[in-house]
Amino acid sequence: MELLGAGLTGLAVFSLLMALFAPGLATPPRLDAVRAAALPRHRYERLVSAEQPFWERLVAPLASRLAARAPALAAQVSERDIIRAGLDPRALSPAEVYAAKLVLALGAVAAGVVLTPLFPLALFLALPVAWIGYVFPTEYLGARGRHRQSQLRRELPDFLALVRPLAGKDGLERAVANVADALHEASDGRNLLAVQVRSAVAAYGAGTNLYAALRDVAAAADLEELDELAAAAEQARHLGKGLAEILMEHERALREGERNRLLGAASTVQPKLAAILAGVYLPEFIVLVVLPLFISTLGRI
Repeated sequence: MELLGAGLTGLAVFSLLMALFAPGLATPPRLDAVRAAALPRHRYERLVSAEQPFWERLVAPLASRLAARAPALAAQVSERDIIRAGLDPRALSPAEVYAAKLVLALGAVAAGVVLTPLFPLALFLALPVAWIGYVFPTEYLGARGRHRQSQLRRELPDFLALVRPLAGKDGLERAVANVADALHEASDGRNLLAVQVRSAVAAYGAGTNLYAALRDVAAAADLEELDELAAAAEQARHLGKGLAEILMEHERALREGERNRLLGAASTVQPKLAAILAGVYLPEFIVLVVLPLFISTLGRI
């Protein structure tokens, strides 16, 4: 125990010193283009890899090797989850995600084995940590995908409200491009829908059909509302129907769906509060009331 305490104390002191002096020791940021132009390729790659976080430098090579040796691991993780999370599957393949799951799980077990001579329960405590490390990558991808999907669903009605008055005057393509640029600048790039629509507009500028580009964005984010909107707008364009009415109907439907979702979430608050109150007061009631009555009854007997 004395050795473990000394080690933890040294680690705490080292962390404190690094927190105080690491900013002054950090290399000032420079443009990557200048580095690439002034340095040989192998030196530039070493500099870039040295700037990566420690966990990425440790886990990424092991995960890449495991993925290369076992291509069947790609079937364990869905590429759709990676795309929904906003990541490029060419940069982060499903096999690498599953390999990272194995690396984190085995690393936790190995740490438990190493610490067992110092702390007898280390291996026992490492098993739930290994399970958390195994499920964390896929759970993180799923949570990130759901967050992006809900953010896009919240931003879509406001986007349509801005596009609708401009579409009749400037046309849908120009209105979509102008609104996406304005929202992107106003939000400093935090408006996710504006970023996705700007990519669709860029594809449209390269010759892709705008409606097909919007459906691609909807498929990547698993956003059915945007896919239905793109299909309805394209059909209205071909049939000569009023585009403003189509946008208004979808905007109204989206706002009603969001209101119903909020009402449904609010309806679950009361049962959750009741469960919390029961979990807080029931043990106190048993300890303060039921247990003394039971003990006094036993004393009379």
